[in-house]
Amino acid sequence: RGARVLQNRSELEQELRRPGGLGAAFARHAYGMRRWVDLFAVRIPAIEDPYLTELVSEVVHQNARHMVLFRERAIAHGVDPDLYVCPPEGEVIYERLAPLEGDETLAYALGSLEHFADLLAVYAEAAEDEPDSEVLAAVRADNDRALAKLSERVRGSAVAAAADAHELYRLRELAETPLYAIGR
Repeated sequence: RGARVLQNRSELEQELRRPGGLGAAFARHAYGMRRWVDLFAVRIPAIEDPYLTELVSEVVHQNARHMVLFRERAIAHGVDPDLYVCPPEGEVIYERLAPLEGDETLAYALGSLEHFADLLAVYAEAAEDEPDSEVLAAVRADNDRALAKLSERVRGSAVAAAADAHELYRLRELAETPLYAIGR
């Protein structure tokens, strides 16, 4: 995994420092994790490879658990995660994922989790209380394990799907971060 830099890192850091900023980020990811659970869980019955079934099931389980943890942290910051509205730049990520199959799906997931790792590092730096730090550390550890497993499986032409995910998440960050300031 190559070192990438979030294009708007300083703006994101600034938004995370304001009251409710980290809570808004938790709400955003709780929404995204729910979408991933919905999109990946329906694929499990069609997977013939038992090892891949295990991997996808693990990603679904982790996203469901992380969704609950992030919802709780958003609420602790005074942010109602049910009021989160995903910008169009975010929705396109899930729309693009839905029709992908096989190795492309895994590569897209890899790109997504790589981007999430970059965000988690920024969130960990912004965390000011122990519960936030503990949740972020647990999610980072799970994310790192999932990245390692996905990296082992993603090869060849499927890597283009990871690059696609990176670009879509880059665009989402540019659109999403300013929304934290207005409580969305």
